[in-house]
Amino acid sequence: MRAKIIIFFQFISIFVKILLILFLSQFPFYNCEFNPDFRAFVHNRYGLPIVNQLERRDLGNDASTGGGPVGNEEAVVIVHGITNKITRFNGIIEKLRSQGFQVFGTTWGDGGTTPVGLVELRCAYVKQIRSMLIAVREYTNKKVDVIAYSMGSPIARKAILGGTCVDTRELLGPPLTEHVDTFLSVAGTNNGALPCLVPIPVGTCNKKNGLHCESEFLSDINKLKGYEGTNIFSIFSTSDEKIGLKMCSRLVSPIIGETGYVRKEGLTHDQVMDNTIDTQINFIFKHRPR
Repeated sequence: MRAKIIIFFQFISIFVKILLILFLSQFPFYNCEFNPDFRAFVHNRYGLPIVNQLERRDLGNDASTGGGPVGNEEAVVIVHGITNKITRFNGIIEKLRSQGFQVFGTTWGDGGTTPVGLVELRCAYVKQIRSMLIAVREYTNKKVDVIAYSMGSPIARKAILGGTCVDTRELLGPPLTEHVDTFLSVAGTNNGALPCLVPIPVGTCNKKNGLHCESEFLSDINKLKGYEGTNIFSIFSTSDEKIGLKMCSRLVSPIIGETGYVRKEGLTHDQVMDNTIDTQINFIFKHRPR
């Protein structure tokens, strides 16, 4: 009898393990480091410090992506939003790759260790994205496309604009406009974020390098227009619960002087990013939403 009970529990244990394997197999596991070819290119051209800056192995093996044979399409650089890692956008990364695009991305920030309310638009993040744009442009020898999400949009715009950082006064260099074909902002905080209506001296809502609508950072990237690339688009929602719709008498997401935009009704912040992938790809591939 005791032997039968042991056999029964062994059977149950094996059965549960099989179910667990089948369940986990429904979810992809990503190892998103740089392709060896791209890593070697960055190392040989810019040195190990830039490799470390872009690959972000200090955050694990899911903090960067990119490299491989150069295809016919322009390369796309993904710039994630606040407290994310680049793997947050594996959905569009895989879909772009399935359509022949090379896709690159790095994780700026610390991958979510710092609370949302304390993340600033730091020069270090701008320099990191700028380094990625330059590296991809030189690696592919083609113009790049940029898709920037949420807080990643103003960071990417400053990376392209160049000039002087408002927080450190570091010189970034000239604009990268001629190297960017399409710039797409998705749920971007280009003119601020409604939760920052009242400025706070430190953190995300400060008036120097924060998301208050009158911050020095946002004033800097909005004083000129048309520098983001040849084609400039935005996608935003009237129901974005995280950044709002309007602040300081203007819409928070559209970019001044942009080529066009898509305004969605009823989508949350994350839904704008996740449920408009086909529209995003059309903007990159066709320069129109459909």
